[in-house]
Amino acid sequence: MFSLCRHSDIFFSLLYSNHLSKTECHSPGMKIPYLITSFFFFLFAHSEVRAELIYGFPYSQCFEQSATKYGLDATFIAAVASVESGLDPMAVSSADALGLMQIKWPLTAKELNIYKREDLFDPCVNIDAGARYLAQLNQRFASSLLALAAYHVGPTRVDDTKLVPARALNYIEKILKEERLIKATEQLSEQVTYRCDPLNLKRLGLTTHDPRKRKFDALEWLNEHQSVCSISQLIFIKNRVQVWFGTSDSDGAISDKVVAAISRRNSRP
Repeated sequence: MFSLCRHSDIFFSLLYSNHLSKTECHSPGMKIPYLITSFFFFLFAHSEVRAELIYGFPYSQCFEQSATKYGLDATFIAAVASVESGLDPMAVSSADALGLMQIKWPLTAKELNIYKREDLFDPCVNIDAGARYLAQLNQRFASSLLALAAYHVGPTRVDDTKLVPARALNYIEKILKEERLIKATEQLSEQVTYRCDPLNLKRLGLTTHDPRKRKFDALEWLNEHQSVCSISQLIFIKNRVQVWFGTSDSDGAISDKVVAAISRRNSRP
């Protein structure tokens, strides 16, 4: 069960207040009061600084277009997609949620005017649907925090109380952490010579048919670039190593290096 006590430092550093006392963490069913949701609404919805996704970010054009269309931050939408699907456009959950933004079929999809299941595997269609749904939820609850909770557990579970269920806190924290990583990577990428463009790694797999050379080049690229790759980009790479490098990764060295980089990012405060 999620414990707010174990993750309270992030929330307290964001809130800069004592509205939620650490002594209140004893209750496993505790919910965040509406006062806190107002802060996050300001944080998400009223920020005039719209961060653009870095060059080479997966499906960046789709995220940017949907962000502009629905008045959201592209990095926020991308963070949701990263947590929901690992940026895998073909992802299918046990609940039949599909694609990058994990749109549930058929109910939610049809509410978003998508009537063909296969359409949800189109990255731009799926991103647009997810962004539209987030915008609708944000308008419905007047809070991006509550909108995220509703996206995760369903709007009817948030409607009655207008509070964030405890089970949604871990999900929200993951979104916040991923969004910060994406934005931090953008700031870092402006200070370094090498930028994290996964497509450059893909091209290395096409330069030679020698598996050993392809493996060496891939590992060298990861050594040089992993520090400026966001967790979203690393997950994107991990999901495609076998397709891009095939037998060059027969011992799992390339995959293991990407997984290790993701683990290091996840362990950061």
